[in-house]
Amino acid sequence: MLSWARQRKLLFFWWAGLFVLVAFGLYALVAFYRAPNCQNGERDGDERGIDCGGKCERVCPADAQPLLVHFVRAFEIDTGAWGVVASVENRNLGAGARAVPYVFKLYDADNLLLYERRGAAFIPPRKVFALFEGRMYTGHRAASRATFSFLEEPLFERMTEPGLLIVTKGFTTHERGSLLEAVMTNPARTPVEGIEATALLFAPDGNIIGASATALKELAGEGSATLSFTWPHALQTPARIEVLYTVPGR
Repeated sequence: MLSWARQRKLLFFWWAGLFVLVAFGLYALVAFYRAPNCQNGERDGDERGIDCGGKCERVCPADAQPLLVHFVRAFEIDTGAWGVVASVENRNLGAGARAVPYVFKLYDADNLLLYERRGAAFIPPRKVFALFEGRMYTGHRAASRATFSFLEEPLFERMTEPGLLIVTKGFTTHERGSLLEAVMTNPARTPVEGIEATALLFAPDGNIIGASATALKELAGEGSATLSFTWPHALQTPARIEVLYTVPGR
């Protein structure tokens, strides 16, 4: 039978060994363990793909629905100057994209390219929105048709958009130009920055007869602002008006 002194000595070595093992385990955990994150180029944690899905902000391409382009229309803004508008729908709930490159092209009746305009679009979550480009100069040649396409697949990420209210105030036209005014209201208490709005004017047959865009730097919480859309010549009174907005922010 071991003496009390020897028992204490063995107990000391046992606890010392346990301490060393625990300390080494903690060191190995800190030194070699890499916690899952959304920027390490690996699929880890609850990610559905590499750095996407799960807790990541980015939506995996396999889980995203493609954008729908409903129509593309060209119309003459002024002599030799054309505007083009595309109606696009994002069907992804709670997911949008930023700076998606696109291109508009204008062609004449002989299918010759008259003008090309490139840009980058903000894609709002789950919404129909409009992309408008104006002042596309073609000289004495008339545009017969327009095309629109995105140049890259959007990289969708989780986002929300402030809910704003828009009421058209009135449309007036005369020989010097046409004007549409609309009132935008922010029902929330938080101010909204970086608002872009596009007005679409439709003829009775459903064709676009005009489009115009404007921007609002900031809309105060529970505040309202009047948006003005202008055209340099007289337009027929539209049968229907749509005012669409996005909030890319500053």
